Amino acid sequence: MSSLKVDAITDTSGNSIPYMKGAVLQVQYFQLTTTQTETISSANTDQAISNFTVNITPKSSSSIIKLEAQLVFESANEAYNTMFFFFRDSTKLGHTESAGSRRVGIASPTLSYFASDNSSTLEMLYMGYFDTPSSTSAIAYKLGINAVSTNNVFINRTVSDSDSNGYERGVSFMSVTEIGG
Repeated sequence: MSSLKVDAITDTSGNSIPYMKGAVLQVQYFQLTTTQTETISSANTDQAISNFTVNITPKSSSSIIKLEAQLVFESANEAYNTMFFFFRDSTKLGHTESAGSRRVGIASPTLSYFASDNSSTLEMLYMGYFDTPSSTSAIAYKLGINAVSTNNVFINRTVSDSDSNGYERGVSFMSVTEIGG
């Protein structure tokens, strides 16, 4: 087996390209295959969800960071008026336009049942975001939530979690992909 090692690649104009634009440079992730309960202790407050943290040290300051998250959950209270987003360290990422009193973030969950049901029907969140941190320092990305009320969020399970076929369990994850910019 052989390997090719270079310090830089040069394009046809003679410009040095340290990392290929558009190439995946690294992927880091967190995946939860068990259940977890997250307590939302303060309504209308941005909060990081425990364990959903992915650390990455970008290889280039011109890299693009693609963030993705899947959260399978059920709230003890209804999941309406809940927004999810990412933190880059302590900086909230998401909607950037002035929003007044509106709740802002990246995405809200998909409600899977039309009526009040907070014991046996999972909700689902899948969201993505592109970040340009312009840094080669270590970054901790976290999954964040802002809910309308104090609440318990049951991750990868329903609230009741009864042992019957009407109560689901799932898998949640968060991934961070560095793309050469």
